[in-house]
This record gives sequence, C-alpha cells and structure tokens, in this order.
Amino acid sequence: MKKNFILFFLIFSFSFNISVLSAMEEDNLYVLFEQVPKQSVDSISTEDVAIIILKAINVLDKNLRVANDNNKISLYYKTRLIKSLYKPKDRNDAKLWADLAGNIFDMAINVSSKAKKYDFEAFDNIMLYAIKDMGKDAKYFIGGENRSLLKQKRTFAARMEEENLYIKIGIFNKFLYDEIINALNEHKQANGIILDLRGCPGGQLSAAIDVADVFLDQGIIASVKGKPNEEIIYYNAKEGGVGENADVVVLVDGDTASAAEVLAQALQDQGRAKVVGTKTFGKGSIQNLIDLPNGSAISVTSAYIYAPSGQKLSDFGVIPDVCTFEMPESKDENRLINAPKNDNCLAESRSDSLLDEKIAQILLKR
Repeated sequence: MKKNFILFFLIFSFSFNISVLSAMEEDNLYVLFEQVPKQSVDSISTEDVAIIILKAINVLDKNLRVANDNNKISLYYKTRLIKSLYKPKDRNDAKLWADLAGNIFDMAINVSSKAKKYDFEAFDNIMLYAIKDMGKDAKYFIGGENRSLLKQKRTFAARMEEENLYIKIGIFNKFLYDEIINALNEHKQANGIILDLRGCPGGQLSAAIDVADVFLDQGIIASVKGKPNEEIIYYNAKEGGVGENADVVVLVDGDTASAAEVLAQALQDQGRAKVVGTKTFGKGSIQNLIDLPNGSAISVTSAYIYAPSGQKLSDFGVIPDVCTFEMPESKDENRLINAPKNDNCLAESRSDSLLDEKIAQILLKR
C-alpha cells in the first residue's frame, strides 16, 4: 500500500510539475519535427519523426517504453503507466509535437534514475539511436564534431605508370577539377588514363559532374530527383572536354561511393570507359544538413541520383565490366577480361589490389 501511494504521488507530481527541459531541448525537437519532413526525399511526416524519437527513449533505460495509440502517446515505466497525452489535433504541428515530446522526456528523466544520469547527453544518445529510422543515409552529428566528409593527408595524386596516366582520387571537392586539368596538361604524352576511385567515399556532386565533363563532349552525366512533385534535374556534358579523346579505365570497389559512383557510372553508360573492380557501395543520394539550436546537426536524404541510363544509384551501385571480386593477385588477367559481365559481382574492398591495375593497363594497350 505504501509503495502504491509513493508511485501515485510521483505520477501526480509529474502531471503538475513539468520541469524546464535540460537534456531534451524543445527547440531541437521543434526544428527536427519541422525540417525533416520538409527536406527528406522519403515520405515522412512530423508525427512519424516524433514517434521515432519518442520510442528511442528506451535507449536511456530499458524499463522506459513509449506506446503509440490512435490518439494518445503513453509513457510506461516497468510496465506501469506513467502518463498518457493526447496527440495534437493538427498532426503536422511541429510546435505542439515538440511540447508533447518535451513533457514525455521530462517525465521519463524524472521517473528513471538511469535516464537522469545521462543529463545533457540524453538528447545525443536518443538521436544516435533514432537516426537509423529516419532514412537510409541519415546521420546525426554531435555538436562540436568535425562534419567534413573525410580528412586525408592526400586526396589527389597523379603519376605516369608505363605509358598511361594514373590518377588517384581520394575525395570529390572544389579543387578536383583544376587538379584533373593540370594533370592532363602536364602529361599530354599519356596514351590512356586510369582513374582510381577505390576507397573513395565521394564528396560534392558538382565536382563529379565537372570531372565527368572533362571526358565527355555530349550526353547526360546524371540526373537528380527529389520529392514526387519536384522536377527532375538533368546534368549534361558540354562540348570541348580536355580528355574527351583519351582511353579511360576506372577502378572501383565496395568502398567507392556517392560522387565517385556518379563519375564511374556516367563514363561507363556513355561508353567512354571500362570499369574494373567490384560492385560499388550504392550511395547515390544528396544530403541536406539541418543545424540544431544546441550545435548538433542531422543530415537527411533530400534527393536521389540517377545514371544516364535512368538506373537509380542508391542501393544498386555500379557493376564493373571486369569483376575482380575475391580474385587473388595471381589470377590470369586475360581470362577475367574475356569473361562475360557478371551482374552478380559483389562489393569488396580492393584498394591495395595490384591485379585491378594490371587489368587496367592491359585494357588500355588494347
């Protein structure tokens, strides 16, 4: 009887004494509930985002659970009902959803000693858990983190290998186009070009378009499609590419992603290059970064990228003309080159494979 009285007292207190948010800032919730549905290419409503985040409260304490009923949101602790709140009449009202979520989180932090220990880290922990349900490529960045795509000591390298120019691209940034042009001008004697995109995580779509245009003089490079009611944007090659007459081989692997896939697929589809390696990562999407008031940020997919053929790059990736999946360095290069294209070629990390480079050299000699 005494325990029941104490529990009733706690519940009664929480109903009339909602504390000011500490770890779960309502301003952050409001921005999330308003901006994610607007900027995400996937169909996701304000209510969807709110439910995803509310259910993630379980990561703070396994005894906490949020139930989503038709008209109510209910908080449970150790299977006991703590509080039920009616959903906003306007299910797209981000401000009212932020108020509701703030109340739920305040009660949860007060009723659970485990959740309370998270203090200001509660929001980050919940977001890191919830982000996986906000889209395939959605990411959460804790305030103060470096949001750059990748820090590398070397993001570009070019040298002559035998009679061909070997170019290694580590990231697609605003400097890449000039670096490519300079390399081509400095090595005009090259018979062919090897573009090594293995291990490249991508970068700026605009950089991929510009580099593809160096080797193409016409045709579609890529297209971008956002929400169903938005128009398709086409990126086309312009005449006069510096490298439009060069023979090209592109090296890819399972870590080749994003903008790097755009370049590889464009050159393959337009018949300008042979692609060697394994299936690529399959991340053909554009991300929008949403800054939150607490200094953190969330990135969501705002559009998908399509190859010149119309194939969606996201999830599918680039299938190479010559598959080297699980092939040892001693494998006969000519047998691989003459084998039919393997549409079941799987992704694999092959950044250190000399076999792929040997195949490229043979293709360029042909």
